[in-house]
Amino acid sequence: MKPERGIRPALLSDQRELLRLIGEYYRFDRIRYEPKTTPNALRMLLRKPSLGRVWVAEDGTRMVGYLVLTYNYDLEFGGDEGIVTELYVETSVRGWGIGRKLIDAARSFCHKSGIGTIELQVSKNNRRARSFYKSLGFREFDRVVMAIDTAPTVSRKRKQRS
Repeated sequence: MKPERGIRPALLSDQRELLRLIGEYYRFDRIRYEPKTTPNALRMLLRKPSLGRVWVAEDGTRMVGYLVLTYNYDLEFGGDEGIVTELYVETSVRGWGIGRKLIDAARSFCHKSGIGTIELQVSKNNRRARSFYKSLGFREFDRVVMAIDTAPTVSRKRKQRS
């Protein structure tokens, strides 16, 4: 028998357990974990609902998953847009419907808040996740995600000596 499961909004007091799951997710998806900036960014997100929302999944005894939703404004999608920046469910409880329930919580919140679209990114090679998102109605775009750091780059050109 599966333990009682639930999805709820994250609280500031959940930060320690969330950071454990974030660490697991980053190792799984090969994302660089920043021990100074990640906890600070999470704390800021939990304190400032204007930045987004976090939901956690519990199996009755502990936290087993989470979803982070942030906000964007995109003309293509008619204005307000939610972006799932992170979704992770522990491997031991995958297939129990937890990921679907986390997406449902974010989708319901967005609908009630007037946000018409939810977007997310998934690794090309993660076929299981892509199949899962497609089963929920997400569609793929023929686009490449690109990013750039905002810190100025240092010129590598040497000054010519006279």
